[in-house]
Amino acid sequence: MGQPRERMRCRFLANGRGFTVVDLVISSTLFLVLVFAIYTLLESSRTTFAAGRAKVDVQQNARVALELMEMDLRLAGYGFPTDPAPVGPQLKITAASPTAITFRADLTNASTVLSADLNSGGTSLSVASAAGILAGDTIYLINGGQWQALTVTSAAGNTITVPGPGATAAYPRGSQVGRPKAIIYSWNAGTISKDDGEGGGLQPLAEGVPVFQLRYFDTADVEIPSASLAASLANIRRITVTFTAQSAPGWWRPQTFTLTSDVRPRNL
Repeated sequence: MGQPRERMRCRFLANGRGFTVVDLVISSTLFLVLVFAIYTLLESSRTTFAAGRAKVDVQQNARVALELMEMDLRLAGYGFPTDPAPVGPQLKITAASPTAITFRADLTNASTVLSADLNSGGTSLSVASAAGILAGDTIYLINGGQWQALTVTSAAGNTITVPGPGATAAYPRGSQVGRPKAIIYSWNAGTISKDDGEGGGLQPLAEGVPVFQLRYFDTADVEIPSASLAASLANIRRITVTFTAQSAPGWWRPQTFTLTSDVRPRNL
C-alpha cells in the first residue's frame, strides 16, 4: 500500500514546473503597478483634502477680518460731533487712501449722556455711566451744533471730572458725552493691520493678503479719485473694501479667496 502512493507523489513532483524568471518579473511588475496606482489615489485624495482644508481656513480668516472691518467702519463718526461744518465731518475721517483709512469712532460704546444739566464752568459731569472712560481720555460734550472737547481727570460710577475752566457753555441733561478714538486700518506687505486707538499701535489682523483695495464714494455715490481724497474726506459716504486672501504655501497649490463689501457708515 505504501509503495504505490510514494510512486504517485514522485511522479507529481517530477511533472511540476514552478515559477520561471519571466513569471516573477511579470508578477512583480503587476504588483508595482497596483501599488503605484493605490499610492497615486491616496496622494491625490490627501492633496485634495489638504487644499480643501486650506481653502476653508483662508475663507474663514478672510470673512472674520472683513466682518470686523465692516462693523468698525459702520461706526465711523460715532461719539464725535457732527456740526459745525467743516471741522466735525472732516475729523470723522482724518485720512484715506487705497490701502489705509483713519477715522474717529467709539468702538467700545463707552459714550454716554449727561444725567443732569451741566452749567457753564462745570467740571463735574453727572452721566448715565462712566464705565469705559478713563483718565486721560478726550471726551466730547455734544448738544446739536454745540460741542466742546475736554480731557478726563477721573471717571468712576456716574461721575466724570474734567479740569478747569470746565465747560465753556451750559449743556442740558441728555447731551451726548462722546468718547471716540482714532481707528486705523492699513495694508502693507500682505498684512492687514488695525490700531484700535487704545495705545497698542498697529496689530496684525489678517496675513497672507496679496491684494487689498479701499474705494470711496461721495454723497452722490460717485467714486472719489485717489488724488482727490485728501480734499474730499468730508464727502465720503460709502467705502468699498476688496481683498484677496491666500493660504500659506504647501505641497498643494495655494488657495485664494476674494471678498468685496460695501459699507455705509451710519454717522457720516
